[in-house]
Amino acid sequence: MSVHLRSTVRRALLLANRTGNGSIAITGQRAALGNASAMGSAAASPNPKPSIRTNVYENNIVTSPYADCEFHDMTLTQKFFESAVRWPDKIALECGISGRRYTYNTMSQAVCRFGSALTRMGFMQGEVMGIIAPNLPEFPIAMFGAAGAGMPVALVNPTYTADEIARQMTLVEATCLFGVSEMAETLKAVAQLCPTVRRIVLLGPSQDGCVSYQDMMQDSGDLFNDNIKIDIDNDIFILPHSSGTSGLPKNVMLTHSTVGKNVQQYLHPEGTNNRPATDTHQETYIGFLPFFHSYGMLGLMLSAVESGAKLVTLPRFDVPSFLKAIDDHQPTYLHLVPPLVSLMTNLPEMKAESYSRVHTIFCGAAPLGAPAIMKLLERFKQPVSFQEAYGLTEMSPGVMMSPLGNKKLGSCGSLFSRTKAKVVDLETGQRTLGPHEDGELYVTGPQVMKGYLKNQQATDEMIDADGWLRTGDIGHYDEDGHFFIVDRLKELIKVKGFQVAPAELEEVLTTHPAIKEAAVIGIPDERAGELPRAYVVKKPGMESVSECDINAFVNAKVSAHKQIKGGIQFCDSVPRSNIGKILRRELRVQYANSCK
Repeated sequence: MSVHLRSTVRRALLLANRTGNGSIAITGQRAALGNASAMGSAAASPNPKPSIRTNVYENNIVTSPYADCEFHDMTLTQKFFESAVRWPDKIALECGISGRRYTYNTMSQAVCRFGSALTRMGFMQGEVMGIIAPNLPEFPIAMFGAAGAGMPVALVNPTYTADEIARQMTLVEATCLFGVSEMAETLKAVAQLCPTVRRIVLLGPSQDGCVSYQDMMQDSGDLFNDNIKIDIDNDIFILPHSSGTSGLPKNVMLTHSTVGKNVQQYLHPEGTNNRPATDTHQETYIGFLPFFHSYGMLGLMLSAVESGAKLVTLPRFDVPSFLKAIDDHQPTYLHLVPPLVSLMTNLPEMKAESYSRVHTIFCGAAPLGAPAIMKLLERFKQPVSFQEAYGLTEMSPGVMMSPLGNKKLGSCGSLFSRTKAKVVDLETGQRTLGPHEDGELYVTGPQVMKGYLKNQQATDEMIDADGWLRTGDIGHYDEDGHFFIVDRLKELIKVKGFQVAPAELEEVLTTHPAIKEAAVIGIPDERAGELPRAYVVKKPGMESVSECDINAFVNAKVSAHKQIKGGIQFCDSVPRSNIGKILRRELRVQYANSCK
């Protein structure tokens, strides 16, 4: 079926054919188009990296060593359309399992169809769509389509239980859910628990009571509104999940502006090997890091779209599929997390031809030691840049990254362009510290979140009156302005890079009829980074309840990475402060002493 599109892409292409050379500014959901051949030749070979200045710290405020990057005034959907005009025939998305693929042109048509179909179903600007899906080519299509219709997108871990998903969807008042047919029963249960949900859209075979994504792709696209008014500084683009520095999970309000600016900061030409696509070059990413996670969203999906890269999606991580994707597609970038670095260093062999195009390894989500980095780099036959990064969801998420040619392995690098940081003493929270002094890291920049949805108190606790955001991480910087994270002040547990809030697990535990009170901490684990460990006080008369009983109860209510795999210790009491706050630090010390 031919598609009649009044979209930006069609109009941009018509204008391009009519005018030939030069820059074109298109109103509405516009795309800027330059002379394609000129852009291609300009980017055909990497430009020499400009020398960057040393970080400046005055009054112990550290600033970025990079020149100010340029920002744009487009929504993220408009920015995608710009890429679709620039690289229409390049492969944008390919499923690493099925081989299903979209060019930038066919992807743009699908985005318009999806957004138009949402409008035809009666969804309005400002309503929220939840995406509860694994990494598939249709994930960014649904996201850009909904965002182009003015709908913020809530990002949800598809491994969550119906109760966990419903809790998040209720908070954001989602009216539409997008998922895959295998999740039909779970999403129907979510809709029962979340009365604001009106429609469930499923990719795959038709299901009773659900809308088929394939049927939406038959939409003409004529209701996609080029001229919808979106305030990029205030209107929400995505609503990812975070626990902040403490407490229950919250929804982070990230606008088109904060995320768009962070993409530009991340792809600053002085700090990355990433090159825009040309006739003879295209970056290739293996997209196994989940798109619902801020690292997967910015580090993979949005940066790929921005540079015309090919993004190969993997719906779940397993070693054979990951290695096959590398063999089949020969990536130029490898986006890793620490557990995967460990896995790759221990592979019996790495096919030289499969890794021959790799020029950069990027690692984030948790700290990584220098020995592990060196061990991995030794396995490559060609020079490979290794860049570590630091960020948090509340910063859209990027804050800092190792510079090219980094020799300080184990450091998370220098601040992004237009970003500032300071380290504050832990005793008073008032004194700003100098180099090599450990304290809590505070950061600020144009990528700071708008706030937590419907939680002004938590927002005020996270961002002070001067715009400084508390990270909850303990670290220091050196004379060159390189930062090192040494501990976490915040109580979050990081399991394979995923956040687990102790308060959430404690809430689940105390709903067990045998449990009087509970506390949860993270303990070190070589493969996962950390694992949740629980300290449980039983109610009188409940002595017969076992660790297996409690695990079975918790496992039925939470996703796999939240399960209490670090063990359960029964105790007489949980340490608390004089105002009743659980003293998890004492439990961590107690556990560390027991391991000696």
